[in-house]
Amino acid sequence: MKVLIIIPAFNEEENLKSLLPEIIKYHPRADILLIDDGSADQTSQIADQYDVAVIRLKNQGIGKAMQAGFLYAIKNGYDTAVQIDGDGQHDPAWLKKIIGPISAGKADFVIGSRYVKHNPDRSYKTPFLRRMGMYYSSVLLFLATGTFISDTTSGFRALNHDVLKFFETNYPAKYPEAGALLMLILANFKIEEVPIKMRSRKTGRSMFTLTRAIFYPLHVMIGFIEIFLKFRDGQIK
Repeated sequence: MKVLIIIPAFNEEENLKSLLPEIIKYHPRADILLIDDGSADQTSQIADQYDVAVIRLKNQGIGKAMQAGFLYAIKNGYDTAVQIDGDGQHDPAWLKKIIGPISAGKADFVIGSRYVKHNPDRSYKTPFLRRMGMYYSSVLLFLATGTFISDTTSGFRALNHDVLKFFETNYPAKYPEAGALLMLILANFKIEEVPIKMRSRKTGRSMFTLTRAIFYPLHVMIGFIEIFLKFRDGQIK
């Protein structure tokens, strides 16, 4: 199975110095693609040191960055893609567990989850505002579809080729995590959560600011409405 690991990053020079060698250690057969979304530091240059493919964007946001990665995966014939955030909080030691359900044909889309009931990650302390945002989107997704996802905001995700093709033209540009799940549920893809352990960020700061937290519920609600309308009008199939 040909696997591509996609790393969206913004000013993650220091974290990438340790993350890239870890990925190579735990999954040496996978290829790596870094999406540098307008970094002002040496993010791209660190990737060059490890012979990692790089796509450079100009502050397009996480949705556009990931879609660029999906398009790259399709163009280059990958069977599976895995998203790992560039901040180093996703431990590459879990890569095989994330990919496993896809390799076995049990799922189309796999989420590395901190909150599955039978094995939650009690060591990682999610910032309060982010946890509230996650609860909100989980409840909203359940009310909209009847499907409960415990970790809707996780950026540690694997997807098979069918989902790659689906996201080729359909992927939310802003706050895409929950919106992408809604799309997949409405399109009848199989989603599975697997328990993982998260790490704390070593350097840099999160993009999830107080301002973003305040407007997050509104943006997610608007995004859900837009997705439902597109499905109703046949723009997404």
